[in-house]
Amino acid sequence: MRVGGPERMTRIAGIWDLRRSGGSLGTLLILLEELQIQRRIHDADAIHMVIVPDAADLVGGMSSELADGTGDALRGSDFEKLGLMAEVSRAMSGVADCHVCIGQAAIRNVKNLMRIGCVPWPDPELLVRGKHCYDSTRMVQDFYSHAGSIPRLSMRADLVAWANAYIKEKSQGRLPVAVHLKNNPQISGQSNANVDSWFAFMADCQKEYEVQFFLVGDDPTDARFRALRNVTIAQEDRLTFDLHLALIQVAGLFMGMMSGPANMALFGKNPYLIFKNPDHHVREMAVELGESDRYPFALPHQRVLRAWDTTENLVSAFDNVIRQVAT
Repeated sequence: MRVGGPERMTRIAGIWDLRRSGGSLGTLLILLEELQIQRRIHDADAIHMVIVPDAADLVGGMSSELADGTGDALRGSDFEKLGLMAEVSRAMSGVADCHVCIGQAAIRNVKNLMRIGCVPWPDPELLVRGKHCYDSTRMVQDFYSHAGSIPRLSMRADLVAWANAYIKEKSQGRLPVAVHLKNNPQISGQSNANVDSWFAFMADCQKEYEVQFFLVGDDPTDARFRALRNVTIAQEDRLTFDLHLALIQVAGLFMGMMSGPANMALFGKNPYLIFKNPDHHVREMAVELGESDRYPFALPHQRVLRAWDTTENLVSAFDNVIRQVAT
């Protein structure tokens, strides 16, 4: 019980601004980690996610588009993606609710929510002034430097239980390794996976290692992986995306490209090997990591490798960690 008078509920209002965050899964997971930190700082009871097209609508009066009801509240955002992100938010442990602000009535309801016993993060005023970056772990690193630890992201208990049962059934005693192979055909040179290298790596592992790879995410999957007996393609079991994230959380090891789903592993407890193409986001990665291959808050066997995902590099990194995590 809190000291100093009658007990009062404190909530963290997580502001996910579609305009400034880019609406990606990666920035959402970074924000969810920041909200877990805010929950610890303020000894808060729960997190309420607020998904808003523009944080300016939470500051002062509504934008003219919302006020007269003539504007598109989502301003071109993809409704399907919005639903996915709301689903992910609600599936996260510690998140009590997710408020999707489409239209003036929803904005008013969220403003009322934020008036009493509520700590907003990030502050909408700072968001509007461009003082918060969704695509950075600096706030997490700063908290770790003072506290010596960070809260670890986790899905709801029922989803974790499901993921453990799924992995147990599919792996049959082999070490489960979750793998996300970023494969966006609309972009090039942005840390897409080298599919040939990953296929050769997994094929070779059939001979030497008692592991079961679980391909997660909604990226297009090369048909060749279906022929590998040590590969389970989660997408083909029609899993919702929150279940993909639960698989990343509970797997004995995560491997893959630096991407949105990889951030679930980044803030998790289990070992990971995340590859980042060395010529992509060079300046940003230098700010985040310096010369290191691990974040300051990383646990043992959690590494970010700024190296090409060649078969040789995959085998080397995997071989260095597998004998330790498999024991």
